[in-house]
Amino acid sequence: MTKLTKYLIFTFAVPWIIMIIGYNAFNSGTASGDSLYNNSLALCMFIPTIGAFIVKADIKGMGWNPKIEKNWKFLLIAWLAPTVLQILGAICYYIVFPDDLDTSGGFLKEYDPDEFERFKECGSSFVKYYAKEILNSLMACDLMISTVLGLGEEIGWRGFMYPELKERFGYTKGVLLGGVIHGAWHFPVMLLMGYEYGKDYIGAPLLGLFAFCVYTTATGVIYNFLYEKSHCILVCAIYHASINAVFNPKYLGRTELRRVFGPADIGLVAVIPTVLVAAAIIYFRNKNSKMEFDEL
Repeated sequence: MTKLTKYLIFTFAVPWIIMIIGYNAFNSGTASGDSLYNNSLALCMFIPTIGAFIVKADIKGMGWNPKIEKNWKFLLIAWLAPTVLQILGAICYYIVFPDDLDTSGGFLKEYDPDEFERFKECGSSFVKYYAKEILNSLMACDLMISTVLGLGEEIGWRGFMYPELKERFGYTKGVLLGGVIHGAWHFPVMLLMGYEYGKDYIGAPLLGLFAFCVYTTATGVIYNFLYEKSHCILVCAIYHASINAVFNPKYLGRTELRRVFGPADIGLVAVIPTVLVAAAIIYFRNKNSKMEFDEL
């Protein structure tokens, strides 16, 4: 059995068991059950790293020096790209579904009264409200905590699994397959708890599973680009943290049944900018590789 096979068996089996335990605890309807559920999800984020240690991956060789003078561009991309792509994705969604846009705050008042109060504090202006949300997501203290949690996944996914897949299947097939694997890893919590999309949406539950794999595949290409360019796993962890901390444009309108399409960038329409960036990275990466091969 190869190291990659051992890694995948462990990294899938253990979190899936933990997710099921967390789901049962959540269904108990108690505060302790809710806490156990949330903690179980956090614990799952470290399983890929544990898996990498178990198969004796080269943890030290994954790059731990950010080399800011050399990698500042990639650190900046890791920090800002999720927000930029989220904004572009939301624009795409509301171009396709303009009737879903509601800047009056009516849906916000119904959906989350606390957020509606924050909306009123901004003078009932969605521009000011979202400008504040975007700024908070970029400067949030949670970003540092999320970086630690993100590192728990990235050591396993981008540090170990992606290089193994690229070596076995080549660059393009490797990174695309890696994204599908990363997406499928979330399936239990998506099916049991409605993670990301809920349970009541168009095409549920299969379309949600497909949409999420499209997202993880596209972002996986970007992760891999940042890792190849920076040779630092911390850059991937920052990108992961920025994705988790990014603002959610769902309060702009009533989108429950169409949430599988957006406006969050995990939707099939809102993910278009991310997919285009990923496609460009693959195209130019392969083009440059061919040019180097031809020169040899």
